[in-house]
Amino acid sequence: MLNSAIQLYEALPLFETGLAMGLLLLLMHAFAWWQPGRAMALLRASHRSVAAGQLLLGLDMIWVALLLWNNPANPLRMPLFEFEGVRGILLLLCPVVWFVLSTMVKPNLFARALGLFILLAAIIPLSAAFLKEPLTRLLIPLWCYPALTAAMFWVAWPWLWRDAVEWLARHPRLFRALAAAGALYGAAMVACALLFWR
Repeated sequence: MLNSAIQLYEALPLFETGLAMGLLLLLMHAFAWWQPGRAMALLRASHRSVAAGQLLLGLDMIWVALLLWNNPANPLRMPLFEFEGVRGILLLLCPVVWFVLSTMVKPNLFARALGLFILLAAIIPLSAAFLKEPLTRLLIPLWCYPALTAAMFWVAWPWLWRDAVEWLARHPRLFRALAAAGALYGAAMVACALLFWR
């Protein structure tokens, strides 16, 4: 029986997980390439929107709470090993952390929440690709590891998200080129999923 987050994530098949990740990357970057003005407007608005940050941070805290909820029927329950004794305290801290950050750390809240979301989400495709046979599975960690590195910086220094977005806004050609590269990467992942990851 699956009784931990790691076991649940590892049970995800490479094909479906890789296909979903590839489609997500393809659609997001294709939109940014096709509508660079609208995409940039959304990015620039994100670091100013307290409501968006509060909403995304709330989703993060719900996700963390599900990982901590100590119920054998909970398929997302994460083992804490020697820290099992503080599980209840950590679970109670989830709404406290959300309230404190949402009310007292409003500037650049979205970047912190986005970084935490990426840290939580990256384990899913990484676990699905872990020690799998096709060498093309490396497309997943090759994308996830830089994203995880950026996410840690956004959590610790969230103004870096704002600065990066503003810098890209001053370089529209580079922004469009990066969007095209991301779309091609997503398309390559979709192709690999259909051809090799079944």
